Amino acid sequence: MVAVYLNRIATSVPNNDMHQRFIDWVPRMIKDECGRALFRRMVSRAQIEHRYSVFKPHTEATGLDDEGFYCFGAFPDTGKRMAIYQREAFPLARRALDQLDLASLRHSLTHLIVTSCTGFYAPGPDLQIMEHYDLKASMERSIIGFLGCSAALNALKTARHIVRSEPSSKVLIVNLELCTLHLKETHDLEQILSFLVFWGWLRRQHSLLRSARHRTARCLFNSYSSERRPNNLADWRRRL
Repeated sequence: MVAVYLNRIATSVPNNDMHQRFIDWVPRMIKDECGRALFRRMVSRAQIEHRYSVFKPHTEATGLDDEGFYCFGAFPDTGKRMAIYQREAFPLARRALDQLDLASLRHSLTHLIVTSCTGFYAPGPDLQIMEHYDLKASMERSIIGFLGCSAALNALKTARHIVRSEPSSKVLIVNLELCTLHLKETHDLEQILSFLVFWGWLRRQHSLLRSARHRTARCLFNSYSSERRPNNLADWRRRL
């Protein structure tokens, strides 16, 4: 059986920490003091210290972001949210991808998988990635969406299947989410508490997995290869 390995991993987040502005502003959506007290209690127990966003925090207590994207009574529609996603998604992806030294891999990468549940546009980030990094036109591209956080796991499984069936493959995975685009105007406390957990996980992940059948075999997501294994196998050797 062909062993598959993560070879490189890189992550990035936007520059703006919105956490304090978020927890100060959101209680304005809660109608009763009992609900606001529960929200504050959950904030203290959530152990979340930072949440990063493409939006800069508003300088005044009445606003959430400095673009006025979220205004009570006039929350943005899907089109406006997707316009911001298209503006910000690829620059954020690029900040992580730049850490992977794709120039040394561009002739050997065979597959690209992009996952997201927070935005879509066409032509999409997959084509932007290929063009910006001058990747081979013959690369096979896949988009995995509408699966929430589990999309990344599906991407890993898909990459694993590719490498096991074609051991010379190298698969690049880009997991791209802009969660602060999807705050909803609501008075429902359960929904608001869900925003506390998920609003602001603006996180990018890339991986590269590779087969370990031969020392010259190629890989698949971003971690390490059969040619250069980490010293601490318990921490870094993930056989998928």
